[in-house]
Amino acid sequence: MTDDKLNKWNYRSPDIIQKGSLHIEVIADYAGIHATDHAFSEVRNHFFRFDKKEIVRIITDHPVYAFSTIETGFWIAQEVLHSEHRNLVIFSNTAPRGDIKWEGEQRQSFAAGILNNGMPIFAVNAGYNLSFIKHELKGLWQVKVPNEGTQFRSRDYYPEATMAILNGDLSRLGKEVDIAAIPDIPKFALASVDGYGNLKTTIRKSDLPPSILNAPLVRIAFNKHYHFALNTVGQGIKGNIGDLCMVSGSSGGKSRNFLEVIKLQMRASDEFAVDGPRDDLGKIAITPAKI
Repeated sequence: MTDDKLNKWNYRSPDIIQKGSLHIEVIADYAGIHATDHAFSEVRNHFFRFDKKEIVRIITDHPVYAFSTIETGFWIAQEVLHSEHRNLVIFSNTAPRGDIKWEGEQRQSFAAGILNNGMPIFAVNAGYNLSFIKHELKGLWQVKVPNEGTQFRSRDYYPEATMAILNGDLSRLGKEVDIAAIPDIPKFALASVDGYGNLKTTIRKSDLPPSILNAPLVRIAFNKHYHFALNTVGQGIKGNIGDLCMVSGSSGGKSRNFLEVIKLQMRASDEFAVDGPRDDLGKIAITPAKI
């Protein structure tokens, strides 16, 4: 590797990574503790299989909606930028579908990156997986790993390569990836549906014009459904149980929160007939309500 690559990949030297210290969080569209898909258990076991220096303490699962690179990218950013801790390592594999250009299995390269805050991330460079951390990446490289020959690369190839790099084998870092080519965060999109049915969006308050911010009631059009919602963002209005509201959410960082659409003590997702943030759902349209 060149000195430039060595300078960018500034993760800890393997000789100072303490035994039993790393927390690997698997953010992917398979398995999860409440799912009947057993993929995560196999992936976890393969990480421990290749943990030759016993540096991993725990491997946790963070399932996202099937094929949803936008939800994958949303939670990658939330964890490494706003919920990070010293020993966190992100591992992810979600393949795009829908309106995201599909280039075939061999073109969806597995990549290793390092963030400006020093956090390492291992993820498939596809769709919106890396969009939410695009401007925080210090460096990103293709990982030298087979990308064909098995349907389950997250188990058969990627854990071994990830552990090799964490254990100091930087020869596994290949061609540098052009970070500028990563798609930007899609505007006015659904990013996640939480357990309460709240719609987490990619909309920030700064994206809204005064005509919307000053409207006490807004009209939200999404997924061919249309509803009025109280505007608690611009007007500070408080709703009652059962009211649909546009609110400042809990994700995205301080003073840069992404907006959410919620139905107080009920499920806003039911109102718009969505159970997850598919990449091809289209944009959320918000307009001032005519009273």
